[in-house]
Formats: sequence, structure tokens, C-alpha cells
Amino acid sequence: MGDASPPRVATDTGEVIPRLAGKAVLVTGAASGIGLAIATRCLAEGAVVAALDSNGPALEEAVGALGGSDGAPTIPLRADVADPGQVGAAVGALEGQLGRLWAVVNVAGIGGFTGDVAETTLEEWGRTLAVNLSGVFHVSRQAIPLLRANGGGRIVNISSQYGLVGPIGSPAYAAAKAGVIGLTRAMAVDHASEGILVNCVCPGPIDTPMLWRPPTHPDLSRREADRAASRSLLGGPGSAEDVAGAVAFLLGPDARHMTGSVLTVDGGWTAG
Repeated sequence: MGDASPPRVATDTGEVIPRLAGKAVLVTGAASGIGLAIATRCLAEGAVVAALDSNGPALEEAVGALGGSDGAPTIPLRADVADPGQVGAAVGALEGQLGRLWAVVNVAGIGGFTGDVAETTLEEWGRTLAVNLSGVFHVSRQAIPLLRANGGGRIVNISSQYGLVGPIGSPAYAAAKAGVIGLTRAMAVDHASEGILVNCVCPGPIDTPMLWRPPTHPDLSRREADRAASRSLLGGPGSAEDVAGAVAFLLGPDARHMTGSVLTVDGGWTAG
């Protein structure tokens, strides 16, 4: 006689096995878009989720809609990932409420065109790297002691197709997202012996509010859209749930022999 199959949990994308039952997962940028989809998927797979975001009202709304796993509430944590003090306070609050942490998914990020290197202001450069790259560092730096105390765990960092290829008019964004890939690999090397697996997901165009936000540089946006129009082999943008599924795989038991990996979810965007 074999073991009974674990119960299945219904989600908007079908039925999933609750492979994360009882595990505590911290998701940054969790109030909307990809972060919210990942938090939703982790809950569906049985995790207890700590949802971190800098947008307080959006975070409250998202957490209210998310609910929790087996009656356990989703934990809201408000912090700007670019501010190490706020991050430290948030992770401290998480530890105080849960006493444990098994995984971190670093999603929080900002986008937007800034012009070429000569046109990008120092403020734009600094803020983009502070959120998109240093934010991953700050959160991971605070979380790793908790993962060590747990006896190991997972970190998944969200980069971008623009961490692999160059865009028009976005040098700060591209540099930050390429840095996330390099940071992922460095962390994988440093923490493999502790049982902490660190991987990276590079989404292509994804149907989220960030994709459809009115551009600050319409001309650059139009030029990049024209340049990249035929890049996706599967046509059109993907969904946030597509990225959430890839992250769930990296958090799950089937990825136990993966660390330092870079997984693209871009409809073939970087293959062409």
C-alpha cells in the first residue's frame, strides 16, 4: 500500500498540492502584481505568508483579500526595502510573530525609462539600484539568520529579462536586474553548505499594473515596444500567475537540487 496522496487545494489556476504546508514564507512587493500572485500561490500551497510592501493602503487591501492558510492570518509588514532600518524592523516583527522563517521571495522593484546613461539623473540611478538591487541585499541580509536557525531554506530573487539583455533607455534598471542575477549566484555559493538554496526568476513582459502604467518617457517606451514587438515566441505578455508557478516550483521539493539557477519566464523573449 502506498502513502495516501496529499489533499489538493483549488486556486484560480487549477488545483495544486499544498507542498508548502506550515512553512513560513516572506514575500516582498506583495501588495500587487507578481508579488501578490506569489503570495496567493504560496497560501494555496499551505504556507504561512508574511507580505511586505511599502504601500500601506494597498498592503492592507491585499492582506484582507488574501486571508490565510488554515485560519492563520497573512502577516502584513510595511517597509521600504531600500531602507535597511525599515527592513530590519519588519523582519524583527516577523520573527516576533512567527518565530521562524523558511523562505524569502524578493519581488519588490520599480521600473521606468530614465534615458541613456548621460540622461539618467543621479537620483534616478540611485533610487533604482536602491530598490531593485540593494533591496534584495537588505532583505536577504536580515532573513538569512532566520533561515540558518531553521536549518536551511530557500531564497528566490526576481530579476527580469532585462537582467539578461539590454533595453532602450533603462541603464539603471538593466544594471540593477543584472546585479540581482550576480547576487543570486554569489549567495548560492556562500550558503549552499547551510542548506539555503538561492535561485532567480527572470520574467519577461507580464500583465501587471507596472506594465500598463503611463510611461514617463513615451518616446523611449514606444521605441522599445517597436524594437521588442516580435521577441516573444508565445505572443503577448504572460500573467503574474505564470511567474508565481515558477516560484512555487523553486520553493517546492522538486527543486531541492537547484541553487544558483536562473529561470526565465518570458515566453521565449530571450531565446530569439
